[in-house]
Amino acid sequence: MRPMIPLVLLILPWGCGGTGSSSPTPVPAPTPTTCPIPTAKTSPSFSTDLVPALQSSCGAAATSCHGGTSPTGHVMYSGTPAELHARLVNVVPTNAPTGLGWLLVKPGDPTHSWLLEKVTKDQPGGSGYGTRMPQAAPNLCQPTVDTLTAWINAGAPSN
Repeated sequence: MRPMIPLVLLILPWGCGGTGSSSPTPVPAPTPTTCPIPTAKTSPSFSTDLVPALQSSCGAAATSCHGGTSPTGHVMYSGTPAELHARLVNVVPTNAPTGLGWLLVKPGDPTHSWLLEKVTKDQPGGSGYGTRMPQAAPNLCQPTVDTLTAWINAGAPSN
């Protein structure tokens, strides 16, 4: 007598999206977005809220403006949250007006945080300092800007 294999065991690999083979299916990269935080957060976490938002909006891949080891933009958003925090907080920007107190992120002071200026103004710092970021893309959505502002107001913690 031949053993019977239940039909469900034969169909199961296809029902779960598999073909029965053991080779993994590649996972597509997330689509870049200018609204990575669709609902504003009043107490955001740098590592879980802001790093993914910055990387999806501004780039972390080697082919993006702010990714890789030699970004064409003035700030690199790739790397770990600790590395990114160190590149942003209390750092003098290379492309901002001098003598006005700008820092990339000035803890507790969003009006002197160049990152916020760059994502909210059409002519950040006045003419001659580039355009609003992300360049050639829609503006960041207001909930994302509000979350970034809340984090800066809270002292830009590395949380």
